[in-house]
Amino acid sequence: MEERITIHEKARGETINVYIGEYRGTKYLHIREWYVDKDSEDKPTKKGIALPMEKVEALREALDRLAPKGKEE
Repeated sequence: MEERITIHEKARGETINVYIGEYRGTKYLHIREWYVDKDSEDKPTKKGIALPMEKVEALREALDRLAPKGKEE
C-alpha cells in the first residue's frame, strides 16, 4: 500500500481513506472506511470500493460533472 489519505473523520475514530493497493497484479484505487482496533491499530473494513486504476479517469469525470470545482452546495 502506498500513501493513505484521510478524507473524512467519523465518530469513534472511524475514518474514510483513499489509497492505492494491489491485488493479484492489478492496482486499485480504494475508497474505504477504517477503524481503530483494540490494540490501537488502524484496520480497513469491508465498507468501501476498490476501483481498477483504468476506471479512475471515468470517476474523475463523474465527480467533475456532479461537483464542479468552486461550486459547493
